[in-house]
Amino acid sequence: MGFRIMNRNISYVFPNISTFNRNGRGGLHKRYKIAVDHGCSLIEVPADFVKNKTEVQLTGKKLGSVLSAQDIQKLYESGTPSKNIKYILHTEPQVSRRNGKGASCTPQLQWNNQKWVRDFANMAISISKIFGVPPAGIEIHPGGRHNTYSDIVRSIITIRELFKNSFNTIPFVVLENRTGQIVSNGEQIHDFWQVLLFKNKSLSKDVGIVLDIQQLYTVTKNDFLKQLNFIPHESVKGLHIHCKHRTPSVENKIPWAKVFAWIGKIKHKIFLNPEVHHHSQAIDTISFCNEMMKKHPTTTSQDCEKHATRNPGH
Repeated sequence: MGFRIMNRNISYVFPNISTFNRNGRGGLHKRYKIAVDHGCSLIEVPADFVKNKTEVQLTGKKLGSVLSAQDIQKLYESGTPSKNIKYILHTEPQVSRRNGKGASCTPQLQWNNQKWVRDFANMAISISKIFGVPPAGIEIHPGGRHNTYSDIVRSIITIRELFKNSFNTIPFVVLENRTGQIVSNGEQIHDFWQVLLFKNKSLSKDVGIVLDIQQLYTVTKNDFLKQLNFIPHESVKGLHIHCKHRTPSVENKIPWAKVFAWIGKIKHKIFLNPEVHHHSQAIDTISFCNEMMKKHPTTTSQDCEKHATRNPGH
């Protein structure tokens, strides 16, 4: 059963649910079938570093290690059901991992280290090669304060160049706001966007933010709407829609009606990712989004609240 998309500017991503990742990370075949069944034109595929006990055993690598081409063959199913498939690689988010024996690791994102950036990009390229088709997009994360916004922009350029060299095509790249990292609130998203425009304005068409609403709320609480309105609409290429990785509800503390009214002011094409962990929750979240978009369709009116003008801090 498919869903009728309520807004022609919206595409859905079918998220990386837990059933895809049993004894490895699966591949595109099962993900594609389920995505098509539910009207999703994009698929989320994990591209983290070694992240759990099973992957430690399968690869023989330490927790948090970058994957080699040989490791990737052990974790992923090869091939693709369609050369026209569109998937997004969700890369390492710099979160704490445990190996099942009490040991933990939080791999650091090193956008300030160009050798590391090339290793990171080559891992993503190797994952794409096992499928035989390049990704439509790549999702990255900000990391800690040893990185700067300029480091991230430079790294995005490197990633895109390396993909062009390997596939003769360039994926879009989106940066997710992450709790505890250097881009977590609306002001920081605004400042990052200003740095990107200053460094290379031509990137703005295919590079931007994937806005995780739950994480924005987590770091801003009572200032959530103020911080949301700092974010330039044109910077947002996609959104993660969930409530603590479960299906959202209008009963949540997150003011979803105002969030979707804000989304309705975005004039360009974007994607929505129901970032939940289970199949039924993904379907329910897509239904929730459709219902909210019925109530808050795209508007041509000017924004009610102007974005604050701030000087980039990096």
